[in-house]
Amino acid sequence: MFLFFTSFMMTDLFVTSLWILVLGYLGYVRYYRYKHLNKMIKKYPDPDAVLQNHDIAMEIYSDIFRKEFPLFARSSLEFALFKPFATPSVSKLLVSTREFMDRCPRRAEDTELILSEIIDAYPRIQNEIRCNPNISEKDINKQYQRREASINRLNELHGKYPISNEDYLYTLTLFVNEPIRWLNSWEWRKLDIREINAIFKVWHEIGTKMHIKNIPDTLDEWTEIQKAYEHSSVKYHPANWTCADPTIKHLGTKLPRFMLPVLYKMLPCLLEDSECRAFGIDTASKTIRSVFNGMIFLRVLFVKHLCLPRDIYDLRTPFYPNKEGKYVPHYHVYNGPIYADGYRVEELGPEKFMPKCPVFHST
Repeated sequence: MFLFFTSFMMTDLFVTSLWILVLGYLGYVRYYRYKHLNKMIKKYPDPDAVLQNHDIAMEIYSDIFRKEFPLFARSSLEFALFKPFATPSVSKLLVSTREFMDRCPRRAEDTELILSEIIDAYPRIQNEIRCNPNISEKDINKQYQRREASINRLNELHGKYPISNEDYLYTLTLFVNEPIRWLNSWEWRKLDIREINAIFKVWHEIGTKMHIKNIPDTLDEWTEIQKAYEHSSVKYHPANWTCADPTIKHLGTKLPRFMLPVLYKMLPCLLEDSECRAFGIDTASKTIRSVFNGMIFLRVLFVKHLCLPRDIYDLRTPFYPNKEGKYVPHYHVYNGPIYADGYRVEELGPEKFMPKCPVFHST
């Protein structure tokens, strides 16, 4: 009897201790999950300060895209580039170049690296300072020079094609509104107004440097432009899916091969009904939407309650070049790395537009 009572007490003590550990860990995760958000609100009590200061906007933007929500933030930018394929004026131009049909992995990698070079100067510097507090001012300035070189390279490549200002402006609105839509709909918490302002500020500045005309100064106006453009220009054309299909297959290389059909089934859940019609695909059924929402719900629970936040920025672009002067990505997102030996900013883009001299001279 004594042995039974002792065994019972030990079991009860073990269960109690286990519950204390579980609840303690959940509380620990919750505290650190919201620590960054609370710190940001306290540091910048006036949300409008983000709209008035480039450095504040870049700090908050980097935290959103490279610490808080790196997976869905990257995916949202991929879809900001994908959704213009539902516009015949864009898809017909891309079909005529055959770049996305014949060299989709290279084009996708070039695009991501150019954009990363533009937006990652601040987080690269912060990550390097953690390892090397005595980093020189010269090395810091090089990061910002890379950003300007990337914008110049982007403008140079775009200048090779007859792209309308309306198409540019629509795509620019997607780089703001898609991350907001993705993160507010499917991440473990919604964005704070300071974070929304940071996304708007960063892409407003980039759009200005890309010489896009008629950029509005408020997010509401951007949303109006997006809706008006979609109403007038997002419509069915066979070229739309001709561009979209190889891109989906490329995005699917991140997944096991048997998951590719699932990606096609889930794709309509990520698009508006009008965009599905423009691509000539069916909208999502109630069953598919239920499965999709269930997967998102489980991920939110897992990340929000069980995963500690990142302490450093999740970056692909390195701080220093290698001995050949090339930047080797820290990791490769897709199977079959394109730049295993590194890249130069001035050489990103189609091979036919490679610079004719060893050093790219910006204008």
